[in-house]
Amino acid sequence: MKEVDSKEIIETLQEAGAGISPFKRLIAKHVIFPMLNRFISWEKAGDIYDREGTKIIALVSPLSKEKLFERVLVPKLFGLEDNSRYYSVAMVIKHLLIVGNALQTRIPLLSQGRKLNDQVQIEDVKPYTEIEDDIVQQFETFLASYRKLLNKNVKNIYIDNTSAHPWFGEFNPKQWSILGMVHQIVHRRQIEAIIKEL
Repeated sequence: MKEVDSKEIIETLQEAGAGISPFKRLIAKHVIFPMLNRFISWEKAGDIYDREGTKIIALVSPLSKEKLFERVLVPKLFGLEDNSRYYSVAMVIKHLLIVGNALQTRIPLLSQGRKLNDQVQIEDVKPYTEIEDDIVQQFETFLASYRKLLNKNVKNIYIDNTSAHPWFGEFNPKQWSILGMVHQIVHRRQIEAIIKEL
């Protein structure tokens, strides 16, 4: 299904990939992520990722199809770039699936010492596409397999082999798992903000 959108709202938002403010980027890169990486284990990051996913499913399951695909402009949220503020719940879930599948592939490859030459682009994970009506069920199925596949294929999470995030710099496998956890939290908060306006 394709959402009805407002060109007037879209024109007020920054381009996809513009990112968060320089100040917030510096705080995240040099304070928040190093602190989280130090104090949160691989297992704990996975637990939080799963818990946030379960919260998301509980939030969105009662929604009608119309509400699921209704785009809403939410207030600015920490970690959410301006371009992503005008989403439907379905768009957020599609984005989480795109990013989650990428993490499920990239983290094990990095942990195995494989070099990833492709550059991560924020624009490539935007949900500006036709979204399937069963997107919630797809997300639920994905969550059930995410950690199983990671744990099955991951080797050394602390290996000195990194891939760059366009906002926050080089991450090893453990650091990418922390990013995935934070990403899940940010978008759970976005879904809550969308539902509040429906």
